[in-house]
Amino acid sequence: MRMRFLVRFSLLLALAAPFCLAAAAGWQEVAGPLPDDPLGVRRFRLDNGLEVYLSENHDTPRFYAEIAVRAGSKDDPDDSTGLAHYMEHLLFKGSERLGTVDFSAEKPLLDKIEALYEEHFRERDPARRAALYRQINEVSVEAAKFAAPNELDRLYRALGGRALNAHTWHEEVVYKIDLPSNMLRQWAAIEADRFARPVFRLFQTELETVYEEMNRALDNKNRVIQLAVNAALFKKHPYGQKPTLGTVEDLKNPSLRNLHEFYRAWYVPNNMAIFISGDIDAGETMAVIDECFSSLEPRELPERATWDDPAPQAREEVRVPYQAEEFVLLAFRTAPRGHPDAEALMMVDMLLDNASAGLININLNQRQAVLQAGAFPQPMNDHGAQYLYGIPKPGQTMEEVERLLLDQLDLIKRGEFGDWLIPAIINDYKRNEKTGLESDVSRVDAMRSAWIAFEPWERASALIERMGKVTREDVIRVANEYFSGGYVAGFREDAPRPSPQVEKPPLAVIEIDGTRLSPFAAEIMAMPAKPMEPRYIREGRDYARREDGRGVTYYHVQNPMNDVFSFSIAVERGGNNDPLSGIAARLMQLSGTKSLAAEALQQEWYKLGTTFSVGADDYETFFSLTGLDANFEASVALLMDLAWNPAVEPEALEQLKANLLRQREDARKDMATMAEALVQFHRYGEDSPFRRMPPADRVRALTAEELQGVIRTAMASRQSVSYTGTLSLERVMDTVRRLHPVKGLLDDTPPPVYRRVRAPETAQVWTLQREAAQAHVQIEFGGGLYDPERSPEVQLYNSYFADGMAGIVFQELREARALAYMAGARYNVGRARRDQDIMLGVIQTQADKTTDALAAFVDLLDNMPLEQARFDAAKEGLVTSYRTGKIGFRGVIGTVRGWERRELLSDPRPGWYQAILDRGSLEMVSGFQQEAIANRPKLISIVGDRARIPMEALKAFGEIRELTLDDVFIE
Repeated sequence: MRMRFLVRFSLLLALAAPFCLAAAAGWQEVAGPLPDDPLGVRRFRLDNGLEVYLSENHDTPRFYAEIAVRAGSKDDPDDSTGLAHYMEHLLFKGSERLGTVDFSAEKPLLDKIEALYEEHFRERDPARRAALYRQINEVSVEAAKFAAPNELDRLYRALGGRALNAHTWHEEVVYKIDLPSNMLRQWAAIEADRFARPVFRLFQTELETVYEEMNRALDNKNRVIQLAVNAALFKKHPYGQKPTLGTVEDLKNPSLRNLHEFYRAWYVPNNMAIFISGDIDAGETMAVIDECFSSLEPRELPERATWDDPAPQAREEVRVPYQAEEFVLLAFRTAPRGHPDAEALMMVDMLLDNASAGLININLNQRQAVLQAGAFPQPMNDHGAQYLYGIPKPGQTMEEVERLLLDQLDLIKRGEFGDWLIPAIINDYKRNEKTGLESDVSRVDAMRSAWIAFEPWERASALIERMGKVTREDVIRVANEYFSGGYVAGFREDAPRPSPQVEKPPLAVIEIDGTRLSPFAAEIMAMPAKPMEPRYIREGRDYARREDGRGVTYYHVQNPMNDVFSFSIAVERGGNNDPLSGIAARLMQLSGTKSLAAEALQQEWYKLGTTFSVGADDYETFFSLTGLDANFEASVALLMDLAWNPAVEPEALEQLKANLLRQREDARKDMATMAEALVQFHRYGEDSPFRRMPPADRVRALTAEELQGVIRTAMASRQSVSYTGTLSLERVMDTVRRLHPVKGLLDDTPPPVYRRVRAPETAQVWTLQREAAQAHVQIEFGGGLYDPERSPEVQLYNSYFADGMAGIVFQELREARALAYMAGARYNVGRARRDQDIMLGVIQTQADKTTDALAAFVDLLDNMPLEQARFDAAKEGLVTSYRTGKIGFRGVIGTVRGWERRELLSDPRPGWYQAILDRGSLEMVSGFQQEAIANRPKLISIVGDRARIPMEALKAFGEIRELTLDDVFIE
């Protein structure tokens, strides 16, 4: 190891120093890039213990950063579950310098709020607790007068940030941001301040936001069964006893003092790490990090608790009711991260389910022995778990699904799997590693996962090497050791379930001013940054396009990073043209060829290291391959053979038809699908895709020849071939020409069908009954046909009103009024020149708050607040996104094809960018809002419990129509 000091970067530090809290202290480079590490990770440690992992990737002029704390829900106090997750939310509220216009005046009020919450935490008398809440309300209203709300989000947006987020899990809380590469010093100043002196302001509204997040979770069918199974699998350990969101009772009774204690215990530099991947220089980055983060003071960590929690010794069954498809979840205890058996257990998981040729994939999914099945592992620091899941097909019991899942484990225990599978899985890992290098998020995820697990990078980066040493005997041994004893069998029964909800406390509306700016934020925005200019896409440099004279348009992009290709054939013939397109695509996935049975075909794909998919949306049918360029021709040959020479067993088609009809029944119980079906019916009436599906008797009458004909018709039609890889365009064209059975002119595709949004003269409110904690609300109306000339004003409107946490919708509905955990809006432009724009607004809120949320949302749409400071930040963020938003090489073809559908023959962004710079103004946004948004008759769709929704009050928003499932779904 060697010590580095900061001499060469003295000028850089002089620029950064005013914004950081202390002078640089020093740092060590723990290790440079390992010889065989494709990420080229360099590891550092500041003198205060903060660890730093850096990976340079100069593909785009941005970087992605995470700051991780090695403490999560496992470390929650027993009487304050959910505390780590609360902390995640409150670290967005600012500090003594950020998020406030006068901290000295604000602090006494915040101290009083904390004291009142602590008294409320310990008080048990309901009347006294209510009186304390009233006092909290009063003081919170006063404290909010000094807050600069959501300033972190607004500041990052002005700097060109995106993907600002965080997550909490058992052993970690992680804070994330993606920024332009010239904003590194600004990022360091903000984050160092954020973690050095956080202030838990606006706690009251954030508390209700977490309540809504819990209500959302209570309606989640998968979470219901997962929590029940985990509670049985870990009877004492927090993995099963402390849900990340906490318990309902603990959420109702928060303690700010406990939050401060959690922060002081775990949010210390010797328990934190920074991970960055992107367009950075490691040496300069460390100079900045040292200058800003060395002020964090290390402290001795608490002794980490341990739990004596033996694994189940026999089969244990848990059952939970939920109105949805029946679902089976089996859980086995396995080994923790870093255990000598970890790699062999990973191999067991991949032998079960690798999405293509695992035992579950072939024996259960391909053969349609169940409706759906799969497996996934969950390695953690103290224990591991392996899950297997399945959904019964028509006429099948959950116990039968359980037996089929266990049978797949038994095959592994007996060694009854092909010798080729383990090498193929290793190749799959290698390919995924290559594609993972293309993503800064994937790079950071790999580094952070190793650190959370206390795993040295030398070991973490050698995972594939260790996987390559796993033998058949190792797999059989661990399968028998870990999967022969006790386990938990979880059954989610299709039955009514009480719909609990976290009732909202009597919180006052907090009046906040989203234009307030703290002096610290103003200083950050004034920091110098290296100028950056947009990089646009140019044909001949970034991609090639060529017609072959017979109806095929080729798009080609050179892959500069690896030998993994992406290939697709897209035909402008989708569900709007032929409602059978989606079913035909599903049958193709289950088919073999005249020379290869369906199972053998799946295995052949996997041996080649190729993934194949086929699908159809409203407009296109598409066939996609991803694999290694060395196997490109063999992969295309398989695709053509499957498309033109399909073979399917009659039993497979009959089971597919039965499964389709069963899934339609299940869709009527799924709240998200119900909400989408209602929205589509409200939008298009009988033209809704849920109403245009083939009815049940038509499905039952389908033949293989009819469905295979749909695929052949698509493949014989004019098409676009897209390829990204290392092969030349000429090589790709030659391969497709030789292997495509149609040698002459391809058929014309039918004209695209673009549906029009219903336009009633007055607003309509259509509802669908579903007993649930939350109501799902969507507000929408159609706009004009796509017009590229309006794109600058549309972009500015979305940036100002709708985009992310800094947009008006999020600020007003969640931040100011705590009406929802999820709220958003967007003016969506048409897919093509003759397609219609549509304005969308969505909010999910506690059922009894539906009318409050709806009133606030409608008011924002019709009477959008006009604030110059907000607009300036929104415009600056949009301009910065142009300057730093280089499109990655795999995204070029999709972007170009999108422009072409809109009859834009070259990159339109230079003109849009200049128009935004020259003419972009608050008046432009206001004019667009008045013309295209304000007071338009709205289609309001609500799925929720009518017994909890104030139905009488809904009449104020439009004519109410109470629909049934039969109205919005086909039989």
